[in-house]
Amino acid sequence: MKQKTRDLIGQVQDALLALPDAMLMETLTRWLDRADEELECLDWSDQYRYACGYRVQSDETGTIYPSFEALDEAEPDGSCGSWVIPSLEAVRRFLLSLPREDFYHTILPLASDALSQQAYEEGWGFPPSVASDGYDFMRCLAVHLRYKGLEGQRPEYGRVSLSRQAFGKRRSMDRSSSDLALWHLCPARHRASPARCTAQGAWQ
Repeated sequence: MKQKTRDLIGQVQDALLALPDAMLMETLTRWLDRADEELECLDWSDQYRYACGYRVQSDETGTIYPSFEALDEAEPDGSCGSWVIPSLEAVRRFLLSLPREDFYHTILPLASDALSQQAYEEGWGFPPSVASDGYDFMRCLAVHLRYKGLEGQRPEYGRVSLSRQAFGKRRSMDRSSSDLALWHLCPARHRASPARCTAQGAWQ
């Protein structure tokens, strides 16, 4: 990997980690939700969640599995599963310790899929791929994240909000049993087949 590529990856990584706590979680959540919408098959967007520390909990037994495939193998009777969202501390540790090569192959493709429309409209250039070095895209993504961070630090005039940012479709677990949050999903066995995803290249 070229040093220029490593430097630009570092700029994006630092800008993402510089976001305030609630904004960091909201940003990743929005990116993951948008990736679900942009990609034709959920199995590809699932890979993003696995990489970010999400796990799957059986609604039948409460057992936590590393993936929906593991849930299907352990509970083949069609149990429903829910996403177990990692804590803020776990997300920050993950992003902070993520080598730049791994960041390049996980977070950058996630941002590319989630922000494809905005990147096209604002002329960010092509994301990193076999056909593009992605330099312009990474520069624009770093600027975008820095701007978000600055906007998030500006208090709204005459108002101080202390409420926790809502996370879309996520619902909270029973706090007596866990501090993690869940997102209820359809039965895992009815999810899209990986065969439909062969044309996608986000993880190559």
